[in-house]
Amino acid sequence: MINGAIDFPHAIIGSIAAGSGNDYVRGIQKTESVEEALSLFQDNAFSAIDIGRFETNGKAGYFVNSLGMGIDAEISDEAERSSLKKWFNFVRAGKLIYLFIFIKKIFTYKPSCMELIIDGDRHLLKKVWFIVIANQPYFGGGMKISPMSKLDDGSLNVIAVHDITLLKLLTVFITVFWGGHLNIKNVDSFSGKMIKMKNQGSVKIQSDGEIVGTHEVAAVVLKEKMRVMFKGDNPYKNMK
Repeated sequence: MINGAIDFPHAIIGSIAAGSGNDYVRGIQKTESVEEALSLFQDNAFSAIDIGRFETNGKAGYFVNSLGMGIDAEISDEAERSSLKKWFNFVRAGKLIYLFIFIKKIFTYKPSCMELIIDGDRHLLKKVWFIVIANQPYFGGGMKISPMSKLDDGSLNVIAVHDITLLKLLTVFITVFWGGHLNIKNVDSFSGKMIKMKNQGSVKIQSDGEIVGTHEVAAVVLKEKMRVMFKGDNPYKNMK
């Protein structure tokens, strides 16, 4: 929807949560029920937020939640194709599909070296489990992967998890639900406007949970580019 609406400045995006993760509603729209979402539509309560634009494998697109390379993309890809997903959703435990697949993947995924360039500053990271460029705090069904992300600060946050043992990775997964993972060594947080990621091998890249490419990607923040339904005080409410 974001990719389709980007060229229409009058468009306003709203969502009624019905998925497995619902991180867009959790981190951006900030509604907790269908009734709250519908009230935003009725009140015409919206705000302009930053979004990201990416280029990878000869194509471009936009993301509003996150752009990631590594095990997070592998998990997103398998979750989308898994026949178990509909059963998790049926019992209202859709986000547990990510936990189930994460536990599977940590024993088979092979961390690799990645190059990360943020506003011209180059970082070479070894044994990278994943790098996530985040526009808002949440991904993976409520994991607070990037607590410092803000929707209107004109920058993107970057979280890189590298050079850690399997035991520490499990600790990251546990503490990520309240943002405690940022206190763990080799869980690095950066911020910037122009970001590039390149992997030595062929690793999947996800944009808002959809696989968009492999190997390398570049991203840039677009300041207040998209208008979205938004719960809370904002200067755009009821504007026509």
